Amino acid sequence: MSDAIRVCRRDALGDGVRVVPLSKDERGRPREALVLLDEEGTLRAYLNRCEHLPIPLDAGSREFLSADRRYLVCGTHGALYRLGDGFCVEGPCAGRSLLALPVRVDEGWVEIEV
Repeated sequence: MSDAIRVCRRDALGDGVRVVPLSKDERGRPREALVLLDEEGTLRAYLNRCEHLPIPLDAGSREFLSADRRYLVCGTHGALYRLGDGFCVEGPCAGRSLLALPVRVDEGWVEIEV
């Protein structure tokens, strides 16, 4: 069994985005996961990195969702990623997807597998 990072209780996740620190990347840069529920209530986790440029989606603002709450949005250039699969539907990275991370619920706790 792999290690896991415990995020929060499943019933406390709500309709926002949880930011979870991860280990640093191969260059020593900090990494984060975004944990959320999609439109159908399915648990999702993605690496907080735009597919256009290797920068966090929120560029430090901690705002991740579009005004209609249907997409993750890149604050730098406006790319829109679907919540359910991380697929970019608009912007310079259209056609690419965010890196999905393994996420599960264990005894009521949301966990990201690392």
